[in-house]
Amino acid sequence: MVDGRFHGLFVGLDNYAAPQFKALNYAKRDAAVLHALFWDAFDEKPTLVTDADATKDRLVTEIGHLASVSTDDDVVVLTYSGHGTSTGELATYDADPDRLEATALRLEEFVRQVETVRARVLIVALDCCFSGGALAKVLRRPEEGRASRGGLETADRALSRVSGNGRVVLAASTAHEKAFEVHEFGHGLLTYYLVEGLLGRGNVIENNEIPVFKLAEYVLRKVGEHESGVVKRRQTPSFGGNLGNLSLPVFRKGDHYEELKLGSPISATRALSSLKSSGIPAPVLRLWKDRIGRLNQLQVDAINHAALLDGNNVLVSAPTSSGKTMVGELAALHAVAHGRKAVFLLPSRALVNELYERFEETYGTFAVRTIRVTGELRDQVRDLLTGEFELAVCTYEKFIGLLFSRPELLDRIGVIVVDEIQSLVLPDRGPLLEILFTWIRMRRVTGNSPQIVGLSAVLGEPQELAWWLNADLVQVRERETPLLEGVVDPSGRYRYRDQDGTEKTVQFVGPPEGARDDLATRLVRELVGQGQQVIVFRGRRDLARSFAARLARELRLPPAETVLDGLPRSDSGRLTDLLRDCLGGGVAFHVSDLNEQERRLLERSFKEAGSEIRVVVATTTLAQGVNLPADAVVICELDHPTAKYAVSEYKNMAGRAGRTGHVAEGRSFIVTRGGIDTELKWAEYVTAESEPVRSALLEPSMDLRTLVLSAFTGPAVTAGRTSLAAVTRFISWTFGAHQSGARGGRELFSKKDVRTVLADLEEAGFLSSSRGEYTPTRLGEIVVQQGLSVDSVLAIAEALAAVPPDGMNRMTLICAAHLAVELEDTRFSKNSGHRNKNKEDNSLRRALEQQRAAEPVLRKLMADPGRRGEGLARARRSIACLRWSTGIPLFRIERELTEVQALTTGETGPVAQTAQRTADIIDTVIDIGRHVNPAADFGDLPDVLSVQLELGIVKGLVPIARHADGALTRPVYLGLARNGLGTVDSLLAAETSRVLESVGGRREIAGIVLDAAWTARAEAERGDLAMDLPEPED
Repeated sequence: MVDGRFHGLFVGLDNYAAPQFKALNYAKRDAAVLHALFWDAFDEKPTLVTDADATKDRLVTEIGHLASVSTDDDVVVLTYSGHGTSTGELATYDADPDRLEATALRLEEFVRQVETVRARVLIVALDCCFSGGALAKVLRRPEEGRASRGGLETADRALSRVSGNGRVVLAASTAHEKAFEVHEFGHGLLTYYLVEGLLGRGNVIENNEIPVFKLAEYVLRKVGEHESGVVKRRQTPSFGGNLGNLSLPVFRKGDHYEELKLGSPISATRALSSLKSSGIPAPVLRLWKDRIGRLNQLQVDAINHAALLDGNNVLVSAPTSSGKTMVGELAALHAVAHGRKAVFLLPSRALVNELYERFEETYGTFAVRTIRVTGELRDQVRDLLTGEFELAVCTYEKFIGLLFSRPELLDRIGVIVVDEIQSLVLPDRGPLLEILFTWIRMRRVTGNSPQIVGLSAVLGEPQELAWWLNADLVQVRERETPLLEGVVDPSGRYRYRDQDGTEKTVQFVGPPEGARDDLATRLVRELVGQGQQVIVFRGRRDLARSFAARLARELRLPPAETVLDGLPRSDSGRLTDLLRDCLGGGVAFHVSDLNEQERRLLERSFKEAGSEIRVVVATTTLAQGVNLPADAVVICELDHPTAKYAVSEYKNMAGRAGRTGHVAEGRSFIVTRGGIDTELKWAEYVTAESEPVRSALLEPSMDLRTLVLSAFTGPAVTAGRTSLAAVTRFISWTFGAHQSGARGGRELFSKKDVRTVLADLEEAGFLSSSRGEYTPTRLGEIVVQQGLSVDSVLAIAEALAAVPPDGMNRMTLICAAHLAVELEDTRFSKNSGHRNKNKEDNSLRRALEQQRAAEPVLRKLMADPGRRGEGLARARRSIACLRWSTGIPLFRIERELTEVQALTTGETGPVAQTAQRTADIIDTVIDIGRHVNPAADFGDLPDVLSVQLELGIVKGLVPIARHADGALTRPVYLGLARNGLGTVDSLLAAETSRVLESVGGRREIAGIVLDAAWTARAEAERGDLAMDLPEPED
C-alpha cells in the first residue's frame, strides 16, 4: 500500500459543442464511476469534469492544480474518456475541428503538464484513440490538413514520456486502432476492465491488496481478448511504466458509487422470457410470444449489441419482412413500461392507419392509449399536445409541423421510432426529416433528447448515417424467407441469383405465342397457375390500370366477391367502376388515385390466407408506402418519366416477394426486351448495391430559404430571435453539412449565402430584424409549421392581400390554395389541342367568375407563362374541389369536367384526392388571408371548409362529421342530404325510419348519425361565453 494523500481528476465527454464530433454514450459514465470508486476507496474527494465543463482551459487549470497540491508521497490518478484525434489531441468540449492544434488539448501539452505532477504513484488512463474512423471514439474529419502537422509526435511517443518509475499510462488502443464503447458493459472497454480489476475481479488480489502490475496485466489481457459488436472488432491497449511492488486497496462499491444509481445493461436471448427483467409487463411478453414465438437474431442484436433497451439510438438496415417493426415495438413498450411516451413516424396515412389499428387491437387491452395524427378530421392532435397517450402514430409532416410550433413536445417523449427512414434521401420529405434529426442532435448537447430508432430497407453504406445519428447500426442482408431475384427475357428464360449469390438460369415460361404475345402476361399466368399471389409493378398509373384490366380479361380468374361486396355502390366514379370490372376477374390495381376505403379493402383482402385477389398491379407507391408482401413480384418498367429507378427503389419492389410463413422462397422477375437490355438490367439492378445514403440538402433543388427559416425553431433560438451566426451553426449540424465536410467539399452553405437569404426573407415579409437578430413573422412561421414552400406562401399571400374585404368566399379560398406548388398534379394537365384549350380556358374562367372567385386570385390562378397548361390544371382542380365540397356526387363532377375538357380519353384527374390534399392546407390559406388582409370577412368558412373538402359534404352536416369520429363515409352523408336531412335540425326532427332509409337501412349507422346530431345540438345550445357575461361596469 502507499501512504500520502490521494488526488484525482476524472474527465468524461459524451457531448461536444462542434457537430463534427460524434456524441458518445458512456464517456461521462466512465468518468463518474471511476470518480465514485476512488472517492469511496480513499475517502478524499477527487474532481469530476464532464461535457460542457470540460473545456481546454478547465482541463489545463485542473491539471495545474494537481501539480500545485500533490507531493512525492501522494497517489494521483488522471483519467480521460472521450474523443482522441488522429493528429494527437484530446478533444475538449470547445475543440474546433478546423483549429484542433489551438483549441484541443495537444498530447505534447498534456504530457508537459502531467510531468510537473509529483506523486509516489501516478496513474494515467486514456480511454480514447488516435487512429481515425467513424465507429470508434474518434473525431470524424477530412484527411486534408494533416500534412500541415508534420513533425507532430505520435500518441505512443508522447505518452511514453509520462511513464517511468512510479508512473503508469494505460491507453485504450495503439496509435492505429480504434477504442470502442461496449453496450453490454455500459462503458468504454478499457474503463470497464479497469473497474473490474479495481473491484478485485480476475484473480488480481494478493494479501488483500491489488498489485498495480497485476491490475495492469489483467486490464491489458482482457481488453486485448475482447471482441466488440456483431462484427467482432478488436483493439490492442498499450501500457508503459514501472510501479515496482506498489499496491492499491481492493475497491468496494460504496456510498458514492451507489448514489449514481446505475442500472445494468439489458441483454436478451431469443426467448422472450429473457426480457422479464427489462420492465416490459409479462402479459405483453406473453402476447408477443403468441404472435412471433421468439425474437429473431436482428432483434437480439439490437438489444445486446446496440443497447436498444438502454436508450441508445439504433439504426436498423434490413430487408422486408425481417422483423424491423418489432425492434421499434420493443423500444416503445419498454419506454411506456418506464413511464415514457413513444412516437412512431411513418411516411403515409395508409401506413399510419394500419399500424394504429394494430396497436389499438394489440395493446388496448393493457390500457396503453394509442393515438394517431395524420392531418385528417379524426386526428387526436389535442391528445398529442397534452400528453394524453402512451403510443402515438403520426405522419412525418404532421408531427414535425406540430413540433415546430410546440417544441416542448420533445420533452415528454422517450423514444421516436422512424419507419422508412430511407425517406431522408428524398427531395420532397428528406429535408423535413433531416431538420427533425438535426434538432434532436443539438438538444443532446444542451439537454435531454429522445431516443431515435430508425428502421429502413437495406441501405447503401449506412455507417455514415448511423454515425451522424449517433446510432448503433444493426445491419442484416439475409431474409428469413430467401429471395430469388433475376431477369426474364422474351424467350422465357429466367436468370436469377439466390440469397447466397449463386447464379442460375432456367426455362421458366414457354416461348412467345404469336405476334401480340406479351411476356408479362405469360409470366403472370404461369405464376398464378402455380398457385402464387403476384404483385406486378408498372411505371405509371395508366399502365397499372390498363394491365390489370387485360389480366382480368385474359386470366379469367374467379371473381373477388368479398371485395366487390365491400366497394361502395353509390358515389363511385369511373376508377371504381374499372376496379370493379377487374375484381370480377380476380385482379386488382393499386394506385394513388384510389380512395382510402378502396385501398384498405384491397390490402386487407390480399393479405388474407386464400385471398380471392390473386394479382395486384401497382405503381411504386405500393412498395414505398404499404406493407403488402406477395409470393412473387413482376417488375415491368424501371424508368421514371425523367430518370431511371434507383437501385434502392428496385430492391424495395423486389423485396415484396416472399411472404414469411407462406412460401419457402420469394421470386422477383424483371421483364426485359432480351439481348443487351437483359444484360443491363442484370448488372444495374439485380447484382448492384443500393446507392450510398445522401442528404437531400445536397440536391441542387434544395431551397435554402426553407432551411434558414427552420433554424428559427430549434435550439439556436432564444426568445423567438436568432442571429446569422446561430443560423449557420444550425446548418452546420445537418447531415448535409456533415457529408459535405467529411468528403472534403466546401461548406454546405456559406455565411455569405445565408446572409443573402436572410435579407431576401426580410424583404419578402418572412422575417423582421433588429440589432442583428431576426424574428420570423407569421408568414415565416407558416412556412416551417405547415410545410408549404416559401414560393407557395408568397403567391397565396400576394393574391389574398389584394382581395376586397367582402371577397373572401369559398371559391376564392379554394383557388388561392391551388396557387401552392404542393397541390400541382399532372393528372389534371392533359390538353386536347390548342383550339379546345382556348375554349376550355374561357369556359373555366366564366365558371370561376360565376362562383365569385376574386379577380386578383383568379388572375394568378389562370396565368400560364410557360403555356404548359398549368393555369387550366389549377382551374380544373379548383372547380372539382368546389363541387366536391358541396356534396355533388363524384360521377357528376367527372362528367362535368369531361364535358368542359372535351377529352376523348375521359380522364379527369383524381377528384377526391385533390380535394383532400386541398383540405390539408385550406386552414393555412385562411391563416395567411387573415394575416395579409385583416379586414376581410371569412364568415363561417374557417369552421366548415376543411371538413367539407376532406369529406365532400354539405355545410349543414359538418357538425355530424365532427362528432361521428370518422365512422361515416361520404355515401352516408350524400344519402342524408338527398333525402332532405342535410342539417342537425332536420335530422332530429325526422322520423327514425326516414333516417334509417337514408343510410341504406343500416341501424348501426343510423344510431351513429343520431348520436352525433344530439351531441352537436347540445354543443350548440351551450352558447357563447361572451354572450353570457354582463357588460363591464366601467
